[in-house]
Amino acid sequence: MDIYTLLRGGLNFFSIVYDDRQVEAFAVYLDELQRWNKRINLVGLKDRENIIKKLLFDALFIQGYIRGSKRLMDLGSGSGIIGIPLSILNKKMEIFSVDKSLKKIQFQRHIKRILSLNAFAPIESRIEMLTPLAVDTIVVKGFGRIPQVLDKTKNHLLKEGKIFFMKGKKEVAEEYEGFSILTDIPYKLPMNDNTYRLFIYRKQ
Repeated sequence: MDIYTLLRGGLNFFSIVYDDRQVEAFAVYLDELQRWNKRINLVGLKDRENIIKKLLFDALFIQGYIRGSKRLMDLGSGSGIIGIPLSILNKKMEIFSVDKSLKKIQFQRHIKRILSLNAFAPIESRIEMLTPLAVDTIVVKGFGRIPQVLDKTKNHLLKEGKIFFMKGKKEVAEEYEGFSILTDIPYKLPMNDNTYRLFIYRKQ
């Protein structure tokens, strides 16, 4: 399937308002991801269609939950598959994309430059080493167990801030002092038979 048709199909599926420039920005990001992936292992998937269906659609899914956020952290961001699409869709939202891999952050900095994502901030660091970022939203996909992540991020999240965990269908919510569990939502992505879970926590 043509990637422009696939991207528009995903955006429409999640009822996201977009324009042609944003679709083109997604395409540029995917082209660069595929080009860099030949030299650096950024993602395990190699073709753009599968990257869109199995990875990028997660960003489109979470877009419906983070609208209205002012400062967001994407923790363990890897190739930026969550943070970069969110930045394309939310140009004014400050997004801190944190990963310990310098090569992956260098790729994200490259995308930031060529797409002029001025509010997007790729940060090479372990989360434990960062001074508090004072974000109101944190998004986490595939980065450790929930209690461990809450412990590592609690100093970065403002009071009443929310943290969104995108996990596999067998994951369960775990309580952690200082946080309340708001919801546990099973979800599927378009053109993908797998079931996932979204856990939303709020800092008390």
